[in-house]
Amino acid sequence: MQDVLNALRDIQDLDFDLFGLRRELRRLPAEKDKRQAELNDLESKLKEVEAELAAQRARIKEIEDDTTMQRQRMRKVESEASKARGDAALQAAYQHQSRSLKHEISDAEEEGLQMVEQGEVLDKRCRELREKLEAEREVFAELSANVEKEVGEATTKLEALEAERKARLTTEIAPDVMGTYERLLNAREGNALAELEGRICQGCFISVPPNIFVRLSRALELVQCPSCDRILYLRDD
Repeated sequence: MQDVLNALRDIQDLDFDLFGLRRELRRLPAEKDKRQAELNDLESKLKEVEAELAAQRARIKEIEDDTTMQRQRMRKVESEASKARGDAALQAAYQHQSRSLKHEISDAEEEGLQMVEQGEVLDKRCRELREKLEAEREVFAELSANVEKEVGEATTKLEALEAERKARLTTEIAPDVMGTYERLLNAREGNALAELEGRICQGCFISVPPNIFVRLSRALELVQCPSCDRILYLRDD
């Protein structure tokens, strides 16, 4: 059993590095995807503000056109009123119509002024978002290049370690033992083995019962920590 433990220890360091590389190969694309999502959100926000600004400008143009028409109507009413000075009833009607038009023009101008002020705020927000988006795109382009480089390097290292691991595997490790080791490797994120030092498991730092040390010293069976389930071994003297 000691030979089996030695064989497992021989590949444990490789497996720990392999798990680290695989984590990196998951983390790097995930980080890129996260930044891409943030960039997409920023682009969407800019489009929303641009659409709102366009709607504001369209409304301002509509108000300006309506106001121009109202002024034309008012001039026409004033012209008609000047021609009907001898008719008091008609004069009163024209005056009422003129006052109504002036009120409508005043309300429209006030609304237009508010819309212009709001448009200035939106225009400023658009400029800020565009500047931020441009800066974020540059950062993302650099990040993407770095991720591709790091993924390539990590993949090369991973392939080399996998080849070395395959070369180190021996027939001394029985399939059931290897199955236990592989299961723990995945469960403990690349750390399937743990040294037992002074009855303390160095994987979970929990004290084990005395019989665990005795069984491990006899080297007749695979002994696992009752707490973390890792395969235990004693340091060679």
